[in-house]
Amino acid sequence: MYDLQTSCLTRLTKMAAALTLLFIGCLLQDVMCGDPTEKVIMPQAIEALRGSCVTIPCSFEVRREFDAYLDQTCKALWKNEANTVVFNSSNPQSSTIKGNFTGNLTNKDCTTTLNNMQPEYNNKYHLRVECDKTLKHNMNEKLQISVRDDPPTPTLTPPTVRWVEGTSVSVRCSAPAPCLSLPPALTWTPHLGDSHETLQDNQDKTKVKISTLTFTASHLHHRQNISCTAVYTKQDGSTESSATTSFTADISYSPKHTSVSVSPSGPVPKNSTVTLTCSTTANPAVVNYTWYRTDGGQETFIGTGHVLSIRASEVRDPFFCKAENNVGAGRSNISHIDVQYSPKHTSVSVSPSGPVPKNSTVTLTCRTTANPAVVNYTWYRTDGDQETFIGTGHVLSIRASEVRDPFFCKAENDVGAGRSNISHIDVQFAPQILPSSYCNKTAEQLNCSCEAVGNPSPTSQWYLDGLPVNHSDKFAISSESVKDTSVRSIISVNRPQWKGLSTLSCLSSNSQGSVSQPFYVYVLEPQTSAESHDRWDLGSYSGALLLSVAGVSLMVNVLYTVCMAFLCKARRSQKPKEEDRTYMSLDRRDRSPEYDVIAQTPK
Repeated sequence: MYDLQTSCLTRLTKMAAALTLLFIGCLLQDVMCGDPTEKVIMPQAIEALRGSCVTIPCSFEVRREFDAYLDQTCKALWKNEANTVVFNSSNPQSSTIKGNFTGNLTNKDCTTTLNNMQPEYNNKYHLRVECDKTLKHNMNEKLQISVRDDPPTPTLTPPTVRWVEGTSVSVRCSAPAPCLSLPPALTWTPHLGDSHETLQDNQDKTKVKISTLTFTASHLHHRQNISCTAVYTKQDGSTESSATTSFTADISYSPKHTSVSVSPSGPVPKNSTVTLTCSTTANPAVVNYTWYRTDGGQETFIGTGHVLSIRASEVRDPFFCKAENNVGAGRSNISHIDVQYSPKHTSVSVSPSGPVPKNSTVTLTCRTTANPAVVNYTWYRTDGDQETFIGTGHVLSIRASEVRDPFFCKAENDVGAGRSNISHIDVQFAPQILPSSYCNKTAEQLNCSCEAVGNPSPTSQWYLDGLPVNHSDKFAISSESVKDTSVRSIISVNRPQWKGLSTLSCLSSNSQGSVSQPFYVYVLEPQTSAESHDRWDLGSYSGALLLSVAGVSLMVNVLYTVCMAFLCKARRSQKPKEEDRTYMSLDRRDRSPEYDVIAQTPK
């Protein structure tokens, strides 16, 4: 039993000695010796561009009791998987992979830049720290460096976009920057707005170049391809562009460029069918089309639908369509239908519009609506069913006269013709006594009628031997309108109370002048004392006596009076012969011997 215990103690002693020697060796050889507090912080993998540099962000930790060993004698060694040193920070230009050590080992910073990376440098690398004061240790963490011929493709954030028109948009383009001294340049296509570039850290401390593009979304951007390209500069000065990353913008907007097309597009006959189409661009799609007719500020609904069929008419009010989607609405410009129709609403205007003097110039204008335009205007004077051509032209100047026949105009185009209503010119002229004026007699009464025409309508006054005669028990006077401008005045005289020759006159007057018509009355003396009534004669001028021949008429009256004085004596003893008298417009049914009528036709 003793031998067995002795043997076990001997073996334990030997094992403790061996462990002690191993621990001491570990301290001398590898101070971190798998302690979890001893580590290196660096990326697990980095991609480098051929011909460019790569910057390895690196830091490490050691146990606190070994911090004192980190001094200026320390150096950083990068080894590949074959445990071959490819970079030595103490002699970087003589290393297999030349570069720059930008870290500071006393601060536990092991950041290193390797230059002119080539495909044969694809490998896994680890860091070894060596210091003169017995601190020598290989880091367990591995870094995979991959050298590629083409630059990495940038990344867009967000990868797809959907915006509403009018909103502010920000898009980011990012690309790796493995070589800090030569970061990539990022370019946008197309140029939509301002861009801002920054260099930011990834979580593993590698760098990334970010360009932020800011613009306001517009319907013009919808379905537009927006792309970003990274341009890398190599250490020899050459450049290499990355593959382009792009996305298609999806912009929601209300209907734009809304328009109307008309089929058939040319002039169409009245009452034909016309097809209207409302076209627009919108995102999302239009959900409602409506049509309106407009008259000034008044809008009238006429239909719905992308396509509308309507009947054309001469009422050619302009119209428009409105398109609506979930974002908003858009309306077209005002459109018209070119409807062809014959002249409508034809009318005549007269200038001056009021009464005009005789022989003055009057301008007539024929107005109408027509499509196509009127090609011919003609003017006609009408008298019952008789139409007389008087001129052509949209405007006609004529001389006004007392012949006031109504007239009209006719407008013609390629479709048909239209005519105006009957119009008149209000022509003012002095009165004229018409030949229809007359006198007749009965056994007990003398009746005279004086018919005059004029504009304004004339008035009549009767005179006996120059003195006015008014309605009384001796004289019955009445007037009546025959036409608008014609007036008839009638006087009835019971058996006259005077003897000898007298003048009964009709004076017709208005604002334009006056005219007189004399009738001569001669009352005879009784033949015997048994006769109970007087004999009387009448002479008249049936024509109007103009003021310009008044002197001649006075002389005729004097001569006539003298002649009648000689005739009176002869008539007391002898009845006048029939052939010695001339009758004009007289009713001869009663030729009483007590009076007679002598009339002379004016020349």
